[in-house]
Amino acid sequence: MPNCMRRRWRSCAGTDARRPGLEDEQEIMAKRKSGALLTQIRLARDGMVSLRRQLEDQLREAILGGLLTGGTRLPSSRALAEELEVSRPTVVQALDGLVAEGFLESRHGSGTFVARSIPPHLPLAVRRAEWGKDSAIRPLRLSRVGAHFALLDADITAHDTRPFLPNVPAYDRFPFALWQKCVNRQTRQLYRTSMGYGDPAGFAPLRRAIAEYLALHRGDDCDADQIVITPGGHAAFMIAALVLTDPGDGILFEDPGPLITRKLFESLDRKLVLTPVDGDGMDFTEAAGAALPRMAFTMPSRQHPLGRTLSLNRRIGLLEWAERSDAWIVEDDYDSEFRYTARPLPSIRSIDRFGRVIYVGTFSKALFPALRVGYFVLPPALVGPFRNAVALMFRGPPMAMQMALAEFIAEGHFATHLRRMRDLYAVRRQDFLDEAYRVGVGLFDVERPDSGMNALVWLPDGLDDRLVAEAALMAGVHSYPLTDYCVRPVARPALILGFAGVQHHQLGPGLGALASVIADRAGRAS
Repeated sequence: MPNCMRRRWRSCAGTDARRPGLEDEQEIMAKRKSGALLTQIRLARDGMVSLRRQLEDQLREAILGGLLTGGTRLPSSRALAEELEVSRPTVVQALDGLVAEGFLESRHGSGTFVARSIPPHLPLAVRRAEWGKDSAIRPLRLSRVGAHFALLDADITAHDTRPFLPNVPAYDRFPFALWQKCVNRQTRQLYRTSMGYGDPAGFAPLRRAIAEYLALHRGDDCDADQIVITPGGHAAFMIAALVLTDPGDGILFEDPGPLITRKLFESLDRKLVLTPVDGDGMDFTEAAGAALPRMAFTMPSRQHPLGRTLSLNRRIGLLEWAERSDAWIVEDDYDSEFRYTARPLPSIRSIDRFGRVIYVGTFSKALFPALRVGYFVLPPALVGPFRNAVALMFRGPPMAMQMALAEFIAEGHFATHLRRMRDLYAVRRQDFLDEAYRVGVGLFDVERPDSGMNALVWLPDGLDDRLVAEAALMAGVHSYPLTDYCVRPVARPALILGFAGVQHHQLGPGLGALASVIADRAGRAS
């Protein structure tokens, strides 16, 4: 074939073949840039800075530095999570943060892209990026407590409304109108003396109302002068640890036990002396004898997260240990208001003849967490130090809220609300159990709770409950993995699910989605 014909044939063939278009070139460039991006991202696993924060900062730097130009499509959140070996929610939160700042754009059905327009707050963003570089070179000087806090991520579930979130009351049945009337009336009645800080021990009528409630419902005949109001339960635990123990002192602590309280005590440099939990609650015998702790923290009415009740014999034994060892007992009367099968045992404080128990109560579960009102019931000798500690560190909850709560209790609204919620939660508990038994056959076991607002769902052996919880969250079901509550390895994986705040129409879809997630994970593990 002549050369001219050969050249002509090649030319004709070239016109028929498909040439890469603009979209293909952009896709190729995006893949190249995203590949380069992944090689640039380095996530430290030492816990000093959260993975989400590191990813967000490094993506921002890549955009500011020109590695990622406007219009570049990022890999999917799933692909990024797999490549970087982090959880998908971590990636989603980092991308959402950059979308909110204007560095990224999320296009429905297309993915996430680098914004073409420069964010209006670019100078601030640049300064933030530079601050991040400086801190990497010269770490911040923090106290030991501050360094401990730096390792913690804030609770991102605080405003989550997805079903099965543990410890959430039935907001849909709260008597908002009655509560609002109490708040409005007390706000209108604020007078000069009640607009200041008030009594360091708390609003006197509220303390009297709490004393009457405890005498009637918990068998605890205390005097109102023994009560000190606090801004919630965790503030009370912090004060107790600071007043009763020194750094390095031991605290008897249930394992598994409440996560936030454990982190609080650890941040104060207290040594946790771990005790197992069995069918009779906290088994403190061996630990108490070996370490001579200065304090015991216990949840005798309903231990969280396992839901066990401390037996009467162990309550008496714990009191005898405290008296013998010159130690203190902090009693968190968690979920004592809601029992479904039997009357609650008396509080440890009500049978304390040695004056060794610091009783802590709150209204977070009975009313709502945002109220931020808790209280101590103290041995008379401790009232002064605890009252002064509250005054020095917190000044107590807002006076208007204390006054409104005092009226709410005194007018009988609190007792009525508790009775209605107890009946409602009993129904929701049974509906939850019925549906869980139906969809969970062969997949998971549900432990029947005698009290409280949560249920324990035991998973098949070999599953990672944290991974199951993450996958369930992506499917719209919120739960807490048992592993998060444990210092020592768990014997069997489990999830904690709440039922009190779940309406009937949410049960089937939610538990069905959970069953699908567990089946998928079990299939992968087999």
